[in-house]
Amino acid sequence: MTLSLEAAFPSAQDLTSYSRLLSDVYDAEFSSKRAPAHPRDVIADSWARLRRRGVRPSRAPASAKHAEATSAGAPATSDLDSDALLLTSLIRANLGHLSTLLRDDTAVLVVSNRHGRIVARSGGTQMLSRADDLGFVEGAAWGENSVGTNAIGTALAARRQVQVHGAEHYSRSQHLWSCTAAPVRDPRNGRTLGTVDLSFEVADAHPMSLGLISLLARAAAQDLRERHHRDITELRAASFSATRELDHPWAVVDEWGWVAASYGVDVSSRIPLPRGLKSGDTWTTPSGEVLVTGLERGFLLSPARASRRPADAPPETTITLSAIGTGALVELRTPTGSREVRIPSRQADILFLLAASPRGLTAPELSARLYGTSEHDVTVRAEISRLRRHLGDVLVAAPYRFAPGIAVTATDN
Repeated sequence: MTLSLEAAFPSAQDLTSYSRLLSDVYDAEFSSKRAPAHPRDVIADSWARLRRRGVRPSRAPASAKHAEATSAGAPATSDLDSDALLLTSLIRANLGHLSTLLRDDTAVLVVSNRHGRIVARSGGTQMLSRADDLGFVEGAAWGENSVGTNAIGTALAARRQVQVHGAEHYSRSQHLWSCTAAPVRDPRNGRTLGTVDLSFEVADAHPMSLGLISLLARAAAQDLRERHHRDITELRAASFSATRELDHPWAVVDEWGWVAASYGVDVSSRIPLPRGLKSGDTWTTPSGEVLVTGLERGFLLSPARASRRPADAPPETTITLSAIGTGALVELRTPTGSREVRIPSRQADILFLLAASPRGLTAPELSARLYGTSEHDVTVRAEISRLRRHLGDVLVAAPYRFAPGIAVTATDN
């Protein structure tokens, strides 16, 4: 995989004059004067976000007692703490040659949770003391809303590795620092664990720190992948006794829905599971209605008892399509609950066409109706693949149509 890395400065050879240019740009931007250059896109975007939110450039770092407000539905504190502890242990296990850099007392290594709150620091006595003066301490909130543009908060906002040098920081109090941070994503569930940050004083900064911190973040994620592979292997072995005598389709999955073993079912490597999954009947994608049985290390999914009904019984799954803006709202209802999914315009067009064609349409036929030519059938298949990831196996192929037993209502305003 190719990393997209954009250093904040081209080299360390003429760092003084470049830092002075950034200061001139900053002064011009915040005084409505003509700037000698434009800030980098990632910095300009961050400054614009903060201005819209009314964040002042003079805002001081938030203390440990004043957490940055989290978004609705944010995980419980215990979840944040466990993720932060996990990330800290992964980073410390992969420090390698960075340990020497930290012992030289020229940098501070910081780990934050996914809301930008600092949970751990490493560095020499002198650098840690200077970080204390800045408020770069454990417990402090360094999301963008708290302290403006900075490597930690902006990496979380931009969802990628970011280097912020000198006067690229939104707050003048941070202009003597050069910082690089990268978010670390848990490959098991796609959730951001937090960030790892490497910070220097401006005079000691080097563009290579962006590559170092990005590799450290990747190493932490790779450790989780390898750990997950071992866990899946153990789950597969542990589930043998629970599945060896089953004569109907089944799948064994871990807590995130990754498939360890299966029989008689057409599933990909992962089945998205609802949060707080418990034993009993429930709806999953793409399997639909299933019976969930808890295992020691995961779950056993098998056909739901509720789905074994007479052929002439009314449909237990209904889909309602409603046009909204440039897309559509899809509501799926099953005996155990309902959920809503918003889909973009092209996928919405496909669903409305299939709803109006009960016998189904081939990919070339859909292409002709969508694009005026049958030559875009590959694009149609790709869009249907994306639909299945959102909705599950509600569509069948040859030709494409809604699966038997599903009642569809479409409202195209």
